[in-house]
Formats: sequence, C-alpha cells, structure tokens
Amino acid sequence: MQKRIMTAGMVLAVAGLAVGLHAAAPQKIALQAQRTSPQDLEITGDLSGIPAGQSRFVRYADLATLHQVSFTVKDDPNFAGPVQLGGVPLDELIVALGLTGSQQLVAADGADGYEGHYTSEYRTLHHPFLVLTVGGKPPAQWPRGPDGEILIPYVISQPFFKPAFRILAHIEEPQLAYAVTKLRFYDQVATLAALKPPASAGPSAVQGYRIMLNSCLRCHSAGDIGGNKSPFGWPQLALIAKGNADAFGKYVIQPNRVNPEATMPPNPNYDAATVAALVAYFQAENK
Repeated sequence: MQKRIMTAGMVLAVAGLAVGLHAAAPQKIALQAQRTSPQDLEITGDLSGIPAGQSRFVRYADLATLHQVSFTVKDDPNFAGPVQLGGVPLDELIVALGLTGSQQLVAADGADGYEGHYTSEYRTLHHPFLVLTVGGKPPAQWPRGPDGEILIPYVISQPFFKPAFRILAHIEEPQLAYAVTKLRFYDQVATLAALKPPASAGPSAVQGYRIMLNSCLRCHSAGDIGGNKSPFGWPQLALIAKGNADAFGKYVIQPNRVNPEATMPPNPNYDAATVAALVAYFQAENK
C-alpha cells in the first residue's frame, strides 16, 4: 500500500480546517465500569480516580456526542483509496477524560497486536483522531481494509501525513492503528524516561532510541508499553543485539532472508549507521 502525500495547497487548507475545528470547547465523557457492547472502547492507564491496572469503558454513543472533525483522507494505507473519515481528535478525548493533555502519551492497542503511540509532539504535528464514521457510516457498515483487514471497532487516522523528522536513514513513519479495542494513557515524561538509554551509552544509542520510539515499539513490548505483534520483546531484542549484532542487523533490514516465515516489514533503506544505532540502543538495555 503506497503512501501518498497531498499537495502543499491542500495541506495548508486541511491544516487550517483542523485548527478551526479544534478550537471548540470539549465536553466531558462518561466512563462505564463494565463492557456492554463489542463496540465499547476500553480505557486504561493513568486515569484519575481509577485504581492502577483497572479499565473503564466508553460507549460509541457517548463518543459520538463529543466535538468531531471530518476530513477526506487520501494517504491512509488502512483504506483502499480516498475516504471521508469523521471522528474525535485524540487531544479532545484526552481533555474529555479529564486528563492533562501535554503530559499524556496515548497508546492504541489493535486486535492484531499492533500498538500506535501518540505523543504530545505527534498529536501537535499530525492531528490524529479516533475514527467514528467512514464515508458517513457507523462501524457496522465499514468496508474491510485493502487486504481484507477487519477495521472495527475503531481506527486512528489523521488528515494527512508528512514526515516531520529523519534520523540517519530512518524517516518518520505514521502511527495508523486499526481494529483498535483499547486506549492506554501514560505519563509521557516518566514513560519515555524509562525507555531512554543510560547517558554512558553514547549518541548512537540515543539515535537508536528515537528510531525505536517511532518504529520498533509498535510491535515489540517494552514492559507495560509496546505492541505484542511480535513474540520478541525488549529482553529478547537486547539479548540478540548483545550476542549477535550482525544477525540483528540483517534481520532488521531483510527479515525474510533470515527467517522465511518472518512477518516483520523489511527496512531496505537502512544503512550501516542506522542499524548500528539500533544495535547500540538495545545493547545498552538492561530490562
């Protein structure tokens, strides 16, 4: 699925629309103690008044009462082509839950094990929103993805995506979760600090850390955060990087050449310095 970027004029128009729509005052939203429908969105994490480790649920009907945005999205690979998407900006949802937006890292858990991560910086740059309607229709009437993916109960998309940074050969990748069943809210400063390499690890490990946040963390778990699409979490990745850095690098670039059954996407654009940065980061890991 190819990513397509809108023209500069269209980008400015959509950005202006996002700013205008985002100005409306958000409402508060009710949390339910129990799931009453498969369409209920699970909410967990650093939530005021809710014991650690417990979840609450938000009904679709209650989400639909919040201020919404609508965009014709042309570059979301979860859809076969241009599509009209409507939904609630993540920043609006954060405030509606009574959380402090600037301190929140939002993680979206997909049914396939993928976990999208939306830092305050990502939200400011890309305006991600929780999709409630596709082509004006509710989830029960959504089409499947280009490869037959079941997109319900929720998708997180954005008006358009223009990479905001490059680290060595790694270009920022979009966080586009589908089949989202749960949103987790973290204290951003504390969570990211726990993932940083020690100061003694050097600048290459810091570059690897930034790449990891944008890429690896989506499918590999690092304790309480990260996806579980891959069975290899932080301890296994660190073990491989420390024990066989060459094999680690080859797998990152072309997984299928190392394991024909691998499902991890390849990174053929990564050069030696980019691979070395990831190796340095995981070699510095003690988790």
